[in-house]
Amino acid sequence: MIVITWVQPVIYTAFGIKVYSYGVCVAAALGSCTLAMSRDLDRLGINAEAVLFMMCFIPGFWFGSKAQMVISAFFSGEPMPSLGLETGHSFMGSAIGGVTTSALYGIWCGLSPARLVDLIAPLVPLGHGIGKWGCFLSGDGCYGKKASPDLPWAMSFPNGMVPVREAVHPTPLYESILSLTLFAYLHFCLYIPAPGGRSLKVGRRTAVTLVLYGIERMLIEPYRRHPASEALMGLTEYQFLAVVFVFVGLLLTVCIPRSSQWPLDPEKQKAA
Repeated sequence: MIVITWVQPVIYTAFGIKVYSYGVCVAAALGSCTLAMSRDLDRLGINAEAVLFMMCFIPGFWFGSKAQMVISAFFSGEPMPSLGLETGHSFMGSAIGGVTTSALYGIWCGLSPARLVDLIAPLVPLGHGIGKWGCFLSGDGCYGKKASPDLPWAMSFPNGMVPVREAVHPTPLYESILSLTLFAYLHFCLYIPAPGGRSLKVGRRTAVTLVLYGIERMLIEPYRRHPASEALMGLTEYQFLAVVFVFVGLLLTVCIPRSSQWPLDPEKQKAA
């Protein structure tokens, strides 16, 4: 078992101002997504500002995240969560809320909802992969179930926000690795415009993101500590949402053959 003594919620304090490890990672995630989107917008010749996309994403990110956590706590009888950025959040809620609010800016710029979500889709696992390091570094309690001390990567977090001294699965690292791998696949294998003279149907990246992230969550959830619910057919809240993601992704896949194609020539995109 690896004892992670250096994990703690506050990484620096100066003049009474606390710098939270989770907040720093959230800022790094949003910054990385902004840079990645800026490159895509420039390459495709889309007249929009990546910074404004992220500024519109933040309120939806916070509201969607905390809304899901509050609803979940209400129905499970658990204590209400903190509403600040210094603690964890619900990724699925933040993704839905953030994509919704940033879509308003994209539509104002003249992008169709389908093309807009295609652009944003790979950024969601990118932000998730970086943001999960905030959960890890703060020890906010989203680590997994008890693990065998003989497991080489089993960890304990005695100084975390939610201290644990027994061996547990470091699920934030599991999720980070899988989400960053998903981003790499979406960004490089489902590139817009498609390399090699191939065209990519509008909606393809969105559908693949939903299906693969849903599968990712199903793989991770057995190691998490979320309780199953009889109201959700014996699934945990996040397993149920993962099934919904996969179902919606497969439904989009059926509809994709009828959709238009992303222009191969960025100059054509300007007029699209």
